[in-house]
Amino acid sequence: MKTIPLLKKLINFYYYLLLSVLLLFVAILPVLFATDKIKSINIVEGFDLSNLSTLQFALLLISSTVIYLLYICAIYFLKESLDDLSNENYFSKKVIKNFNTSGKLILLSGVCYAIFNFLIALIFMNEIKLGIDNSFLVCTLIGLFLMFLSEVFEKGRKTKQENDLTI
Repeated sequence: MKTIPLLKKLINFYYYLLLSVLLLFVAILPVLFATDKIKSINIVEGFDLSNLSTLQFALLLISSTVIYLLYICAIYFLKESLDDLSNENYFSKKVIKNFNTSGKLILLSGVCYAIFNFLIALIFMNEIKLGIDNSFLVCTLIGLFLMFLSEVFEKGRKTKQENDLTI
């Protein structure tokens, strides 16, 4: 499989990029907010976060960081799976468990992000916005696909064990 090394490099790059963005976000944004150097932040669609109190801003920062960490953890489990896949251990328990965990974490991060956006609109803009945005839909699809893939790999592992015993 020629695609596994490329996929491994891309996932590693993406994982470390996500970590770098998280560190910059958590380190620089509070400093800019505390020194009033932020004139306008539009992280949440349609709402200017620069008018928030320090406590409100901290709560938003913490909750968005937790959601982002869930996503980073999901990518980490994918990254860990690629070690076994590159060694042609396609049906190892580690790969199956990591795909399942990664799928659940991506699904959870998507749901948490949708709830986060709903609550922001409800609390700060006093309006109820219902709908399915693209990020929620993509996270749901990818999460469910990875969970399905772990089930397929589990069935493949059992079939491989049966074939090994038969021979």
